[in-house]
Amino acid sequence: MIPSSRGRRASDHPSVSRVYERGSVLVVSESQHDSSQISHLLELSGYRTQLQNDLSKLHEHCPDKSATGEHFIATVLCHRRLDRSRPIHLMPERLPGRRVVVLTDCDAEQTVVSLLENGAHHVFNFNEPLGLVQARLEAALRYHHRVQDRSFSLGDIHFDVQKRRVSRSGKLVDLSPKEYELAYYLFSNRERVVGNSELMTSIWSLPPTMDTRRIDTAACRLRKKLNLSAHSGWELKRLRSIGYRLVESQQRHADSNFSAAPVSAVAS
Repeated sequence: MIPSSRGRRASDHPSVSRVYERGSVLVVSESQHDSSQISHLLELSGYRTQLQNDLSKLHEHCPDKSATGEHFIATVLCHRRLDRSRPIHLMPERLPGRRVVVLTDCDAEQTVVSLLENGAHHVFNFNEPLGLVQARLEAALRYHHRVQDRSFSLGDIHFDVQKRRVSRSGKLVDLSPKEYELAYYLFSNRERVVGNSELMTSIWSLPPTMDTRRIDTAACRLRKKLNLSAHSGWELKRLRSIGYRLVESQQRHADSNFSAAPVSAVAS
């Protein structure tokens, strides 16, 4: 059970606003208690919330906009141990905001990994102290705001952040949610070494000491799907036991069809 928020007021948090200027969030839970608690935390943090209580029809009846006409910036889903018998395929590209934060009372590694591999961007635990749960939600949604409108192009590679899609030479590349996030992160941090521990925490929301095979598998698929080789303009290099580095290849310098300009912002 989430610790009671009784007695905690917006005035207890100097940075909190009741104007809801931070946007709207869809809260999905079959438990009225959970949805009320999470909505209260989000509202304390300045977010307007709307509730949906039918988890089985997660993708069929999820509105794109709130009752006030705002587009949702994210979906927060409450997951309980009793739900483990029903696998959840989140498919964030079909959910409001295309960003999914899961709150669960199960800390088993297999459950957390399964939720992340099925599309969750962040997985937090219900059983943590209330203030910590609120801080984690704020950080996750703040991160989403930070990247939400940063669509960009590098040569013939284009990231559409609103739709969470990547295209190369005008052709859409079929990436899984984690492959998309890994691609976006590597291109945003190109020309520097990105450590395995950084990728584990930033992309998978897992402890930095966990097995890195999931990173290597996703990077291998990404290299193949986006053709990140020495002769294609961008090369994804693996540094054994260290991490990865995305570098501009010599072919990109030599090919006049590739622009050498820095990242250009694209209106979303």
